[in-house]
Amino acid sequence: MAATKKLIVEKGYSDMTTKDIAKEANVNEATLFRQFGSKKELLLATLREADWIPSVSSDISDQFQWDLAKDLRVIMADYFEQVTPEIVRFSLGLRAQDIYQETMPYVDKIPTAFVQLLEDYLRAMEEREKLQISDAKASAEVIFSSMIGFAFLHAYSNKKQYQIEAEHFISQAVSQFVEGLNEQNV
Repeated sequence: MAATKKLIVEKGYSDMTTKDIAKEANVNEATLFRQFGSKKELLLATLREADWIPSVSSDISDQFQWDLAKDLRVIMADYFEQVTPEIVRFSLGLRAQDIYQETMPYVDKIPTAFVQLLEDYLRAMEEREKLQISDAKASAEVIFSSMIGFAFLHAYSNKKQYQIEAEHFISQAVSQFVEGLNEQNV
């Protein structure tokens, strides 16, 4: 499964063969077929493993200070810590036409979790009367869209460069989102 992940990042699903996977995993190709039946089934088993799927940190809400700028930084930093260039390249490799229907439920878990976190956070800020917002879901989607857009644009950066650029992005994005959301309160 590790070999499958690695090759999807490097080649994508369509260009990866079971022969490539067997060679990378140091096993016989026949073993792969006996164990999984096909390249597609091996991929689906790899996806079900779920250790590759970034998710909202379970303790993230414990870090909230109920200060919009500080908390957006926490959320974005958590996202970029998990959604590395390798994860983005892996998810891009899962978008091959012949497996798209089967892989999208796994890939969709990432935006769903983070958009829900942002939406819940914005609603909680509204309940605490720290923010008035006309549409928490739409605002959460806009914030998340910028995050995923950054991650995809920088998918081929090296890890150190990505971290530096992510820190700069977080600073700029938080400033702009806070300003925009606060203007709704005027």
